[in-house]
Amino acid sequence: MNSLLQVYIHIDMDAYYAQAEQKLLNIPEDQPVCARQWNSLIAINYPARDAGIKRGMLSEEAIKLCPNVMLPHVETFKVIDGKMVFSTLKDKYIQHNQYEEKVSLRYYRQESKLIFTTIKRFCNCVEKGGTDEGYIQVSEKELEDIEAQQFYGHLMKELPQDYQLTEQDHLLRRASLLCQNIRDAIYTETKYKCSAGISFNKMLAKLASATNKPNKQTIILECMLPECISNIGIKKIRGFGGKVQEALLESGLKTVGQAQSLSIYELQSLFGDKAQYIYDKLRGYDDEPVKKEVDLKNKSILSLKNIKKTSSREVIVQSLELIIHDITMRVTDYYEDSNLVPSVLVIHYHNVEKGSHQKSEPIYLTLPIESFRLTIEERVHSILNQIQDNEMFPLIHIGISCRYFKPMIQGIQNPITMFFKKTLEQQEYEKQTRLAEMQEKMISPDDYYSCSICGQEIMKKDKESHDDFHIAENLDKEMNPKKRKYKSLQQTNSNSQSNVNSKSKSKQQGLTSILQFLKKQ
Repeated sequence: MNSLLQVYIHIDMDAYYAQAEQKLLNIPEDQPVCARQWNSLIAINYPARDAGIKRGMLSEEAIKLCPNVMLPHVETFKVIDGKMVFSTLKDKYIQHNQYEEKVSLRYYRQESKLIFTTIKRFCNCVEKGGTDEGYIQVSEKELEDIEAQQFYGHLMKELPQDYQLTEQDHLLRRASLLCQNIRDAIYTETKYKCSAGISFNKMLAKLASATNKPNKQTIILECMLPECISNIGIKKIRGFGGKVQEALLESGLKTVGQAQSLSIYELQSLFGDKAQYIYDKLRGYDDEPVKKEVDLKNKSILSLKNIKKTSSREVIVQSLELIIHDITMRVTDYYEDSNLVPSVLVIHYHNVEKGSHQKSEPIYLTLPIESFRLTIEERVHSILNQIQDNEMFPLIHIGISCRYFKPMIQGIQNPITMFFKKTLEQQEYEKQTRLAEMQEKMISPDDYYSCSICGQEIMKKDKESHDDFHIAENLDKEMNPKKRKYKSLQQTNSNSQSNVNSKSKSKQQGLTSILQFLKKQ
């Protein structure tokens, strides 16, 4: 394979949580099913979508649209006598108490491991994009025994009759058969259906996989660009979050095709040095690699819990007990898989009036594994005691994240070196204290994305949990629209909008020139 030619596959499970519940409960594939979290729907299978049910809808609304829809609840747990007690299959269709219980995604993570184990049998360079999606960079060796006389799947755009396939096209044709084999194996071995995209870069593979859902695969060849992606929304372009997306949408550019109308000079008026990068991506070109190994510097495990507006530390401690057990389980699982432990622990908390904040300290986990929870608990309460009431309250959600994973420093057992153990531990503690103090500076801006809902800068690794927070918040808002909490948020949003309007004046000159340009088209 020419070293300049690349082949990428994006695998995306179809309505993954809903499929997982169908598998667990042995529900037929054609049955409308929605995974439920409290009273909100977080995953909708395709028969339920055909009935008009949408993600984030309330259970009652879904039943009105489709009386035979099944609404199994995701797994939850309580802490009783210091131990996690998980919900059972009998609890799938009952009402759950979101203040006494916490959602657990362990079942979905376990199933995800099975799926990725299957994928890695075919390809070596695999990056997990989440529990339900992954990127594959296909090597020459992985294609050498594959011969394909046709494309397997849908071409994003029909080819001219006299078109001659390039060397790259031939590779993508072979990769389409490899992709079909991977998808067939996933279904045979795990019972999950998925969609896929095949192209010559990571961004296009992801765009292709979303084009013909469910249970299909799509191929994008270079000759199809840039027209084949012109109708795709700006929000769908990987890497176009935050300020880039905001600036384009403010300019009235909602689709890739509309943004393709801009010259490199007009993009420079908005984005400066980033203009060439954006110009290329709008035309389907991107060089982001598949990250085979986890970037330990940016590894983060996050657990959040929404709380009814409170100014009580007792309520906070009760919620943190659930979170501590959840994150201990996940840190322990990760340690058993990787032999890595976190070196920094962070408490995240959201004050209704002052917004989101976080406070961190170093953490030093050592064997036995049974001691992990106690160590995490001690560190959490140490941080909690440093947060003043006027800084924390009134509070609506709290969470814990563990970051900067590294190999555990084992306890020193040799009698000759035992004398030095405390010194080494002290040095390690001081080192991690400095790391905790500098962590926000050490994290690259590229590790964050700007949430389009709340405007917060969120680590990309924490996106899944942060999205779940907004689902729960929207549910509460729909059920209790007259809460003072939401009136307060409306006032805050009003003030924030004033600030945004003020900032946008500085962009007006560049935007005006673009709008004038578009009117001429």
